[in-house]
This record gives sequence, structure tokens and C-alpha cells, in this order.
Amino acid sequence: MPRLLPSNDFRARRHILVRGDFALATGRAQRPSDLIERSTWDGIVTLPDDVAVRTSNHHGTTLRQLEELWGAWVECYGSTKDCMFPVMLDAADDFQAATYAALTGYYRLSVAALRSSLELVTIGAWAQVCGKRKEFKNWRAGKLTLSLGLACDGLISGTELLRAHLRSVANDSLFDQKDALHEGGFVRRIYSGVSDFAHSRPGYADADLRKSNGPIYVRSAFNHVAWVQFETIGLCFLLVLLARPGMRVPPVVVDLFADVKRVRSRVTRAAFQSLYVLAP
Repeated sequence: MPRLLPSNDFRARRHILVRGDFALATGRAQRPSDLIERSTWDGIVTLPDDVAVRTSNHHGTTLRQLEELWGAWVECYGSTKDCMFPVMLDAADDFQAATYAALTGYYRLSVAALRSSLELVTIGAWAQVCGKRKEFKNWRAGKLTLSLGLACDGLISGTELLRAHLRSVANDSLFDQKDALHEGGFVRRIYSGVSDFAHSRPGYADADLRKSNGPIYVRSAFNHVAWVQFETIGLCFLLVLLARPGMRVPPVVVDLFADVKRVRSRVTRAAFQSLYVLAP
């Protein structure tokens, strides 16, 4: 039978926000109007809570790093309402959801959340770099369909110097199309990989990752989806740097690109070194 965590474990009790915690809160707080039954609550949260405790028993450093990178992403919003601002707002929710899903054992959904963040930020970078603000505005208004592939095609010509540099130092690219000799740029490859999870293709469903129904804690599955998140958020920071030349990023982002265990892709690290000049 499930047991309660000891009272001296900070994870044993839930917290709720009070009115003063919200930047905008009007009117009086509503009292409960249809309180959930305990059996229903237990049926929904007992398994995810168990996984969250087990995950946080063994992956505190990784969870802290992911949380810090989410905070750095929020810090980089800025106040300029350019093409990056709205997509960065939306991507922040995806990054936070990806971490929470991984914490609670929903590994496929963790990776699936990254698909939309990468697509959004790539489209925003394309619009900003290539001067496609009208198209971006129409897309945001639901009047135009845009895709990651279209954005990558535009960024090939919009980043010619970087493309030549990456081909020279890493024999790779960020945005190139797939052909008979090349697998395509790293942005397209990552997007293809996370799309396998988003669509639950054979070999990429939670049952494949956990070898069980669930959720349950699986160390190898958590490590894999955490790495995918590090790689994806790294790419998204690169796209922001492309769209906002000269922007400074928090130290945790610099540390991310210096860590070959979290960002394994040589082309991603080479692109960061090219785009971001560290202050003396």
C-alpha cells in the first residue's frame, strides 16, 4: 500500500499560491465549488507523485539545471516586441512542461513538448533574420501556415557566413535540407527525432521507454529525455542569438554549451562559439 512521505521531507506537503503571489489578481478568491473526492485524487496523482519522488531522489542536479535554463530563457525575453518575443513566451511553457513530464514519468510527452518549442522558435528566428514580419504577423493571426521546414529553408540563405563556417569546422550545418549525401541540418534532425515521440511512432512510445505501463521511474528513460531537452533548448538559444545579434545570455547558458555531456552536438557548440563572444 502507498505510504506518506515523512513530515520532515519538504516534498511531503503541497503549496498553493496566495493572492499576493500574482502580478494581476482582481476580485475575491473563489471558494471550492466542486471539491474532488479523495479516491479520484489518489487515482490521478499517486503514480506520478511516486515517480516524482523517485526521480528527484536521483536526478537533483539535472532537474536544477533544467529549471535554471528555463529561468534563463524567461530572463532573455527582453522588452522589445520583435518576432522572437511571442514565440519565446510560448516556448517557455513547453520547456517547463517538458521538465515536469520527465519528473513524473511521462517521458514521451516530455519530448513531445519540445517539438512545438523548436518549431515556434525556428519560425520566429526566420521571420526576424529574413525580414518576414508581415508573414509572421499573418501566421500569428491564423491567416497563414508556416512550418519548420520553410523556416529552415529561409535561414539557409539568411545565415550564409555561419553556414560556411560550420561546414568548415564541424562538417555539419544547422538548417540544410536532407539529400543523398547529407542527413540535413541539425535543427531538422532534432525536429525529426522529437517528432517520432510526438507521434508515438513504433519504438518511441512510453511503453517502449519504460517496458511497462505507467508512469514508473526508469533511470535510462529520464536520462535520455533530459539530454534531448538540453540539446533542444541549446538550439533554441542559438536561434535567439541569430535573431538578436549581440544579446547577452546568463552564465548558465554559457555553461550549457561548455558541457559536452549535455550538448553533445559539435555543430551546436561550434555555432555558439561563433555567435557568442565572451566578455573579457
